[in-house]
Amino acid sequence: MDIRTGYSGRTIFLTGGTGFVGKVTLFKIFKEFPDVNTIYILMRGKKSRKFKKYLSPQERLELEVLGSPCFDPLRSEIGDGQWNALKKKVKAINGDITQDFLGISPEERETLFQSVNFVIHLAATVNFNERLDNAVQMNTLGGLRVLSLARHMHKLEAMVHVSTCYVNYPRHGRENVNEEKIYPLDCDPEAMVKNILGMQPAEVEEVSRTLLKQYGFSNTYTFTKSLGERLILRYRNDVPLVIVRPSIIGASYKEPMPGWVDALTAAGGLMLTAALGVVREVVVKKECIADVVPVDCVVNIILKALFKTQQYYRHERQLAPPAEHASPAAAPSAPQPVGITLNVKSSTPSNAMVPPTATATTEATPTGFSEPSVRLHNPTTGEDLPLIYQACVTAGGYGPSWERLTNSLRRFMATSNKPHPKGLSKCDITLTDSQAYFYLRYYLLRYTPYLLTQALVSLPEPIGSPKKAKMVEKWGRAVRRSLLLNKEFKDFILVEWIYDNANSKSLDVGLDEVSQRKFAYDPSSIQWSYYTQLYTYGIFKHIVRETGALQCPTAPPSPTDIFDKAAKM
Repeated sequence: MDIRTGYSGRTIFLTGGTGFVGKVTLFKIFKEFPDVNTIYILMRGKKSRKFKKYLSPQERLELEVLGSPCFDPLRSEIGDGQWNALKKKVKAINGDITQDFLGISPEERETLFQSVNFVIHLAATVNFNERLDNAVQMNTLGGLRVLSLARHMHKLEAMVHVSTCYVNYPRHGRENVNEEKIYPLDCDPEAMVKNILGMQPAEVEEVSRTLLKQYGFSNTYTFTKSLGERLILRYRNDVPLVIVRPSIIGASYKEPMPGWVDALTAAGGLMLTAALGVVREVVVKKECIADVVPVDCVVNIILKALFKTQQYYRHERQLAPPAEHASPAAAPSAPQPVGITLNVKSSTPSNAMVPPTATATTEATPTGFSEPSVRLHNPTTGEDLPLIYQACVTAGGYGPSWERLTNSLRRFMATSNKPHPKGLSKCDITLTDSQAYFYLRYYLLRYTPYLLTQALVSLPEPIGSPKKAKMVEKWGRAVRRSLLLNKEFKDFILVEWIYDNANSKSLDVGLDEVSQRKFAYDPSSIQWSYYTQLYTYGIFKHIVRETGALQCPTAPPSPTDIFDKAAKM
């Protein structure tokens, strides 16, 4: 099968298109499916610090998304004429993931209902410590709102909800392999969401930590993504849905260009501050696997999973009874305001995708309520359709340890013959799994010297001066930032998760050689020392925008290619 045939002439609705993954997704669609019909991107207007004015959704699309350097390689390859033709296929839809109907006007909703074939839901808050009720609105109800919209799209062929591997945060340790399925949760997710929504903001602040501790989650991000994933599967009804769970998303390995990154996540923030000598101590178990997956690998899985879901349902429709013998489907009901009260029994459009022969497996939780299915099975053909795909590198032991990544970072920064212009000191990182030792070093070697220097520069000249005070305050922000980054990220690097990716690896089955090559996902082919250095260089080039004396690392031969050549000889 050629994956390009599945997207030819199709219309796509995308949320989260202004983000890091969203831009790379749009790049890949442009590059591989130039004959796509239309791409609608949900976004809201906002005041831009960069452009110093309020930007409408369409202005944001043109300036922040299509104007991004992410698309420079494609623009250079195809020329201005083709690039301008592609740009005309992208349209901004004014809306907000936290509002009913996604804040989309009735007229634009009707346009989506009549034209969209694929839905890609990426939007989420990645603030690990967002207030719990706000995180529910974005990460839990946001997905349900998109699902409700998708249910009324008459030409819908597939929808992907992008979640996170850490929805199973409590299942850590090498003995707990996390498969691509739903695990029991000691609460009904719907009841939990309603309970949170019924609280006043002050109550939410009081109970959040208790709830997270009770259910084994480290932060509101992982907890609300876990609730959202379960509810989306529970309420999917006849929507041809698939879920993709990435682990820690890092810079690109190859596309749109090696090392492309335009967002500082917690992992990227730690790498940058460590490289600049701001972070000198990191709380981590250095032998734990660092499950960092390149963004282009994640996008390849998203697009392949959508295609496979489309093909499965297309095949099922061909096997379904002829229309005159099939049970008539009711006309779609009017969209309901989506909080958590979705109508489970809502009627489906006349072109509902799930045939009568498709059955699903279901898992039950200890509390007695039924959790959603994670696999469709057609007894007529024996074909299975997985509903969850994990984009990760730990399966098979391919991922590097945090110590190995740290050593690669240290070696890369040492290649520069002089300190980086924006660095505080040389890159020198101490890894420790003792929080007591971390705080001892932090306060003795970082925070106390900052306080003493701050006191000195506040004295009259010549000892102190406004210029010196400004420089010291900048240093203080960096010192405080290093503590914050450690607090935010320690819960992901003090313990270890092993994720299975059998479903993700199976996506290549049935694809032609060109599709497999263009949409590759092979963790064993990644040279991790090179990737760490590439990621670091990408941060300096695309975010800091000053590489100093650092040079872009040279790509070594792929481990997989070396082995394959030897085996074929």
